[in-house]
Amino acid sequence: MRSLLLSGFTLAVCLAASFASADEPRWKRVQIDPVFRSEGVAIADVNKDGKMDVINGEGWYEAPSWKLHPIRKLSDYGNGSGGYSHSFANWAYDINGDGWTDLICIDFPGIPCYWFENPKGQEGDWKQHEIWHSAANETPLFTDVTGDGKPDLVMASETEGMYGYLEIPAGEKAYEKWKFTAVSPEKLPVGTHRYYHGLGAGDVNKDGRIDIIIPHGWWEAPPKDKLGQGTWEFHPHFLTRDGKEGHLAAADLHVDDLDLDGDNDIMMSSAHERGVWWFENTGTNAAPKFEFRVISDALSQTHALHYIDINGDGQKDLVTGKRWWAHGPGGDDHPNVEPFMIWYEIHKQKGAAPKFIPHIIAESLGTGMGTQFTVGDFDGDKRPDLIMSNKRGTNVILQVPAGK
Repeated sequence: MRSLLLSGFTLAVCLAASFASADEPRWKRVQIDPVFRSEGVAIADVNKDGKMDVINGEGWYEAPSWKLHPIRKLSDYGNGSGGYSHSFANWAYDINGDGWTDLICIDFPGIPCYWFENPKGQEGDWKQHEIWHSAANETPLFTDVTGDGKPDLVMASETEGMYGYLEIPAGEKAYEKWKFTAVSPEKLPVGTHRYYHGLGAGDVNKDGRIDIIIPHGWWEAPPKDKLGQGTWEFHPHFLTRDGKEGHLAAADLHVDDLDLDGDNDIMMSSAHERGVWWFENTGTNAAPKFEFRVISDALSQTHALHYIDINGDGQKDLVTGKRWWAHGPGGDDHPNVEPFMIWYEIHKQKGAAPKFIPHIIAESLGTGMGTQFTVGDFDGDKRPDLIMSNKRGTNVILQVPAGK
């Protein structure tokens, strides 16, 4: 059965390459490192030479040779069949404002998370600073939820059993433990376990403010002048197939009006089973009610999901892929089917369900993603590229002009 599935997926990828339309994005794979070092990844000009580098919680790869510069002692994770890395999500940002890009690293779920200070061109380990003592939920976010134009770290803290966000402190306070601004009370009954799955940030009720969403419900953001003055109002829901109590083990949750009926819907992918889904808001903005809809049940272990315009038509698309061995070679659904990346072109229709057109990225066969991946313009051609790090190593999938 496994060989049949593998053959089917491989055939689908080959057919996708053969029948790609002339105006469909073309891709090129660049292997940065075949070794498993991280399940997350970021990009930045680390050494300020004008070239984009690749970085994760183990080290950074200098363009264009991809020489590995460790930022801490390198670990030996083997092929990943029996364990995990200490780098589940990474974001590059100048934390201390010195003009050099630093790295935020989410370690193993539930334990402390850190930022690593760029040594300004010097070799050796980067100085490690603890951000918070517990980073829970396997899909932490680095996005602006306060409306000040700066990204915030959004996650749960398992120790206290609460959700919240951490703003990047100014000045010397960046070197201290950051302030955790709670949006929920402590000791929540669900959602704050270190291995909980599913987190998003978006305007659920279309009031112009960014809410925080999990598969069990959403916290309504208060007016900007009320931020930090108490917990946010919680609205329970159950993002399940039948709408009954429980939740699907998700990854990133995104919000948009997919059926153009004036209210926002939710999109999410599956961390450990099969599926990419959307939930239609059949209620109202004031009282959302979400009903399960299938985008595709063909792909398993879609442990991260981006919502971004891939083909430059002005409409956002969904990008995901298959993670490799999320729970080893014997866990999850079809763990040994070759991993690859895929994007769904969304055609919205007023008063009707959207159409999701799958585009398999043939050049990504054998790569896949980890618990987090990055979409960004890596080579400066104003086209979004995919950067992944997982148990198949670190890879960049460049979007290239047609004919190249």
